[in-house]
Amino acid sequence: MGNAISQIYPPKPVFAVEQIPDLAGQIVIVTGGNAGVGKETCKALLSKNAKVYLAARSRPRAEEAIEWLKNELYAQSKIGNVLFSNELAKQYGDQGIISVSLNPGNLKTELGRHLTRLHIWLLEFILYPASYGALTQLWAGTTPDIEQLNGKFLIPWARIGDAGAFARDEQLAKKLWNWCEEQVKGHSTM
Repeated sequence: MGNAISQIYPPKPVFAVEQIPDLAGQIVIVTGGNAGVGKETCKALLSKNAKVYLAARSRPRAEEAIEWLKNELYAQSKIGNVLFSNELAKQYGDQGIISVSLNPGNLKTELGRHLTRLHIWLLEFILYPASYGALTQLWAGTTPDIEQLNGKFLIPWARIGDAGAFARDEQLAKKLWNWCEEQVKGHSTM
């Protein structure tokens, strides 16, 4: 009985996805990877650079899961950009190197070329011309007050915003910075 209760009400996890080593070069097949635990397993393995084959009962469900995973990891990569930019500002701001990250906005660009007509119609109400998306980065690159933007996250259209709690995690930013340095070690021309 105690064993069953321990499994129904387990303690906090002692293992986290962050503890998984780099899996570059590893090939993994995940059965049932289109939903639930299998989908989360695929997400974690992909975030650690594994080549993942997702097995599902139907092609449409597999394709739907693959699209979801791409979107999930896309968001993760965007947070990585913000964290890296923040750490760059911290490391080199005193040397006159300015680093900002930004969200250009919800834009009508070629990224939506694979959407269905229904999706395009629904998104029409929240998408803006691509020229609007250029405004924020043009402002960042041309404002005489650029020093005041160092380490900031910019939002549409040419405003200072907040990228969220993950983006303010200084330990995570430092961890990403160290990981990036490790990846390029030995490739320097200096």
